[in-house]
Amino acid sequence: MNLITKIYLLSATIIFSFNVVFSQNDESDQEKCTKILQIISNSIQSNNASKFNFNLKITSEDFNETQSGYAIIKNKQFYYKTSEREVTCDGENVWTYIIEDNECYIDLLKDLENTINPSDLFNMWEDGFKFKYVKKENLNNELFHTIKMFPKNPNKSNYHTVIMNVNETKKTIKEASIKSKDGVTIIMNISSLTANPPLTTGQFTWNSNEYIDVDEIDNR
Repeated sequence: MNLITKIYLLSATIIFSFNVVFSQNDESDQEKCTKILQIISNSIQSNNASKFNFNLKITSEDFNETQSGYAIIKNKQFYYKTSEREVTCDGENVWTYIIEDNECYIDLLKDLENTINPSDLFNMWEDGFKFKYVKKENLNNELFHTIKMFPKNPNKSNYHTVIMNVNETKKTIKEASIKSKDGVTIIMNISSLTANPPLTTGQFTWNSNEYIDVDEIDNR
């Protein structure tokens, strides 16, 4: 599987590296940011499943693409779809169906170094990160916070930095802007989030019988 295919597994790949000298006020920043972000985690974890619509932009030195789609997450399982691909994960295996190529790549989630479960977008801050509070805004009677996140162990990180824009009123993430060490920038905007959406049978498992003519490339 090529790098861009792996990046699309979300979209949400968030392990960051950035050398920062924190000021004496950082302790209060940590507490403030943790409290705000925990509101988001608690809201998502209270759902049996969640669905969110997103706009995704990925840029690098030789790549520039924008996609729209939706994702459904439940614990470590997820499914998301854009006009170019469908990605299904049962928590262990990942099926990435590239529509134009009529091919499906099968990988173990643990082997995809540049990807994580999209649900981690809503709770990845719970361990291993430092925070910097940037600002708050009131827009259309909704309260937004901008927070920067940095790894506690930068040398083990694959990514550069991230900026989270959090909607405290709706208890969700509005936008995540991610920069990786290899020059890839991912910007994900979440336009809406639905709690406990209806799930289809086998929602998080690839069904080969429904894709009879698709070539499967098993990398496990």
